[in-house]
Amino acid sequence: MITDREKLVLGAIIDYYLTSGGTIGSRTLVKKYNIEYSSATIRNVMADLEDLGYLSKTHTSSGRIPTDLGYKFYLSELLKIEKLSRKEMEKIHQIYDEKIGEFDGILRKTSNLLSKLTSYAGIVLEPSISHETIKKVELVHVTDYMAMAVIVMDDSTVRTRKIHFEEPIEELELKKICIKLNEKSSKGEVQTFEIEEFVKEKGNPVFDSISDKVYQDMDGEFFINGASTIFENKTVEEAKEALEIFNRRKGLDEIFKELISTREHKQGEVYVVFGDELNMKALKDFSFVYSFYKNGESQGIIGVVGPKRMAYSKTVGLVEYVTEEVNNMINIALKKGDSHE
Repeated sequence: MITDREKLVLGAIIDYYLTSGGTIGSRTLVKKYNIEYSSATIRNVMADLEDLGYLSKTHTSSGRIPTDLGYKFYLSELLKIEKLSRKEMEKIHQIYDEKIGEFDGILRKTSNLLSKLTSYAGIVLEPSISHETIKKVELVHVTDYMAMAVIVMDDSTVRTRKIHFEEPIEELELKKICIKLNEKSSKGEVQTFEIEEFVKEKGNPVFDSISDKVYQDMDGEFFINGASTIFENKTVEEAKEALEIFNRRKGLDEIFKELISTREHKQGEVYVVFGDELNMKALKDFSFVYSFYKNGESQGIIGVVGPKRMAYSKTVGLVEYVTEEVNNMINIALKKGDSHE
């Protein structure tokens, strides 16, 4: 068991490290944090915390920095979540006041918003909707080689996908395909996972193209903004492996899908996972702060990726508030959809 005295000293050391990036001596600790113990007592406590595995000595000085164990204790027991300012709340509300019904637009804006507010990489994983019912599909002819699929779900949320055709298709033919799809979906008979079979059984290359480019992609998109900001203080060599993962978005996508499927989570809670826990050496210096939002029976992730030494009190508060707003937006969209039926 860690004592109250050790909690006080550990909290102050981690707070200073997260804020400044440097280590702090016993005398400065006493003065800066108004700790009512002597410098000698503080030094003994710091040594005890090191023995317990909460702190480790740096190579460059006699100071101590938090270990992963120290971080985890701080996050679970000592973290004080910082409340958002009125200006920040107004900025968030302003963003979400626009285009309520455009589901993917909301998510795209969310990843961008989190990146701007935290200076880290904002990430959003769209929930899988493989067993949600499609209300309507609209195929908009852009050119003979490209169309836009507008997919209205049974809960009135909207997904959009670009479709690129290998063979040209005229607008009239595209409309005929759209009518065939909607013959079933308008009756509420088509779920997203069934469309692939429906398309393929037609044996039409255009149907196959729609299946490959749209409906197999209904697992959910992955949005990320501001990834470059978290590499600013790293050398090319330090950032090389991690950059490859960030550039290959599918890698991050899979990480977050695994988090959903392998860990227990509570709605409304904010979680922190260190890169080391994901068994990926390239991400060992990074931290993932995330929460869940719900769309029907499906779950998606909202959060940020940043350095392990990040402003957790601010970041956790932001992710919590933004996730709550996204859930509110989805509920509003659902109610509007119900009222129009």
